Amino acid sequence: MSEPTIRCAYFDKELPALLQPPLPGALGARIQASISQPAWQAWGSIEKLLIKHFEFDPNDPTFMRQRATAVQEFFFGPPPGERMVLCRKFGRELPGLSTPPFPGALGQRIFAEVSQRAWGLWPEQERILINHYGMSLVDPQSQKVLLQSMEEFFFGEGAQRPDGWAPPQQAAPSKGGPRK
Repeated sequence: MSEPTIRCAYFDKELPALLQPPLPGALGARIQASISQPAWQAWGSIEKLLIKHFEFDPNDPTFMRQRATAVQEFFFGPPPGERMVLCRKFGRELPGLSTPPFPGALGQRIFAEVSQRAWGLWPEQERILINHYGMSLVDPQSQKVLLQSMEEFFFGEGAQRPDGWAPPQQAAPSKGGPRK
């Protein structure tokens, strides 16, 4: 009796099939339905490298989730709808923006090199700049300064606070307890 074969999505040819799902759940079933034994064995070599070189710790409680994500990306790419970028702000691969944040070269550069997480930091920085300098968003000079600041924030040496800026002072707590 011959061994069952499958058209392997990874190697794109007919190869011996996996006899059972290698992982639990839907991902395991998807792998069994479309990935061959040789492809799964290739994953084993990659997994050893990940554990050795990239902070994959089998003793960490989140290891199985990290492993499932890595297996998904190895065989099928990132999950649908999630575009990954090598984020300039954080220096690692993270989910990217789904569309450029605005038209033009800077918008395209942010789309290509800035993660969703890093983009989420910009509104606070923008608010600080607008309030500190008393900017008007309809003023072309203010818009130019904000775009230059945005470029520095994402692609410069680091986020710079405006000269002379200090965080707002919190009101000092009153002394003593409530009066009776």
